[in-house]
Amino acid sequence: LGMIHSVGPYLLPEIIPILRKTAPDMPLEVEENLTANLEAQLRNGVIDVAIIALPFDVPGLQYKALYDEEFDVVVPSHHHWATRKQINPEELSDEKVLLLNSGHCFSNQVTQACPELSRKGEVLQGNSLETIRNMVASNLGITVLPSSATAERYNNPLIKVIPFTSPAPTRRIAIAWRKSFVRLEAVEIIVDAIKAIDSDYMKMVA
Repeated sequence: LGMIHSVGPYLLPEIIPILRKTAPDMPLEVEENLTANLEAQLRNGVIDVAIIALPFDVPGLQYKALYDEEFDVVVPSHHHWATRKQINPEELSDEKVLLLNSGHCFSNQVTQACPELSRKGEVLQGNSLETIRNMVASNLGITVLPSSATAERYNNPLIKVIPFTSPAPTRRIAIAWRKSFVRLEAVEIIVDAIKAIDSDYMKMVA
């Protein structure tokens, strides 16, 4: 089971206990990687299934949309936005913004949602969302995180999470597999496990 880096740390703790109950005999090896690498591993049979973000149109592979999740703004607790109720995406262009390195699809999704960021000179980059969260806590800038990464269990007194104005930027998460993959029941088991997660941040796709 492959997962992109911006999904794995937040989805795996939710899905693995469910899979242990619903499919205790199903072998499960987890690989976190960039989308391009997961795509190659799927094609080459290194992994059977991957959790990725759309768009994902790759010959020989197919996917099923799972859920949408919104993006949130994360700022240091003493930032001048810390008492704000909402942030307009256009406002980010005036701030020092921390994003994942450009190889990560999530940074591309953020710059698509906030086009001004792609024209900004001052965008610092990190290798993981947790590194970036800690940089924000250290007052090095602000960031945008998927709502899975801003759930209540990740509360930190050094940072403040602020929603975007409606309609908030979102991403759609999907499960992908080879068209030649024959154990489709394994795909359905994983889909059912994700649907069984009790979470506010997941807006399941019908």
